[in-house]
Amino acid sequence: MDEPSLLKRLSFLMDAELFGHHKRVAFYSGQIASVFLPEWESDAVLAASVHDIGKIGIPDHIFQKQGPLTEKEWELIRLHPLLSVQILRKVCADKIDPVVIEGVRHHHERWDGSGYPAGLQGEEIPLFARILAAADSFDAMTSFRPYRASLSMAEALEELKKGARTQFAPAVVDIFVRLFSGGVSAKRSGKGGEKGMEDAMRLIKQWADEGEIERIFALLTETADPAAREAAFLQLMRCGAPQVVDNFILLLSSPEAHLRGLAVEALQELGAGYLERLEALLFAEDQDLKILCFNVLSGVKSKKAAIPVRRYLRRCLEGLAAGGKKDAENALAAAVECLGEVGEREDVELLKSLVSLLEGKGEHSYLLFTIKEAEDKLWLDLT
Repeated sequence: MDEPSLLKRLSFLMDAELFGHHKRVAFYSGQIASVFLPEWESDAVLAASVHDIGKIGIPDHIFQKQGPLTEKEWELIRLHPLLSVQILRKVCADKIDPVVIEGVRHHHERWDGSGYPAGLQGEEIPLFARILAAADSFDAMTSFRPYRASLSMAEALEELKKGARTQFAPAVVDIFVRLFSGGVSAKRSGKGGEKGMEDAMRLIKQWADEGEIERIFALLTETADPAAREAAFLQLMRCGAPQVVDNFILLLSSPEAHLRGLAVEALQELGAGYLERLEALLFAEDQDLKILCFNVLSGVKSKKAAIPVRRYLRRCLEGLAAGGKKDAENALAAAVECLGEVGEREDVELLKSLVSLLEGKGEHSYLLFTIKEAEDKLWLDLT
């Protein structure tokens, strides 16, 4: 494995919860960079894959803190781009283009000069850093978190436009909007028009009649036309085969927020018959994937949906009781919130056991609040 590949792997190992974020930021950054110059795409992807690697030098408790950060803690957070540069220079400075290193160093600069670490302004900011800044923020806005609703792709694009000339480079925002305003990269969408739409609708019906599931999924993921996407989605839901479920499970890891949203919606409708497939995701390394899976299970119309959630929480309890490492707090909170939606009276005791094991083991105010809300909901629903 060459050293750039090793760094990508290290980026995953440093924090599994960030792995999905890195993949999506790399996707967006590569697409945008290739518009400026196709040869830049691979370097932009590499920069995005390691842009937060310096966070391994920041104490974990700062990132896990639920309350507001102190000014001293913010100072430490702002060091991570410089720590990233130190790691890159030490490990593989002679094998990575300097523009990658400079992009990583300055990805928190702002167009108006109020960013960090150098307070660069406008065209002073390296191009890769301008691209990373927009891609990083866009993914943060569209990613699901248990403590807040994610923005739709359209809403996040509006936020990028609002931030042009203050936080983001106007040219980067213009390209971002042009590429992703249809929900997927326009580079992959092809040309449409009314004739193209008619052909697509006819093909969807033909493929559904012939059982060509993969072709319908290809259209679903590549089209920029909302009507064609909706038609493909409805046909897939009517099919409801194991192959459809497996493909929607794969879409939970898509770099595109609207596709992840479609996957959640589909699996909530179809998932009752495929709980074993969904349960396997609860023990994946990717924390974002776990959280999305709990979001799916919370909407599955079956009492059996609580079974995999209970098993997950019991395994977490066993690990905590044995002195093992606690799963990421966001994933635990998502599991608790899900149990509050699909659980039964017996699950109150399970949640009380979790509270007992968490006591005296650090700051868990958000998780404890979520447990209390879930307990209240279970009692309210069952009394």
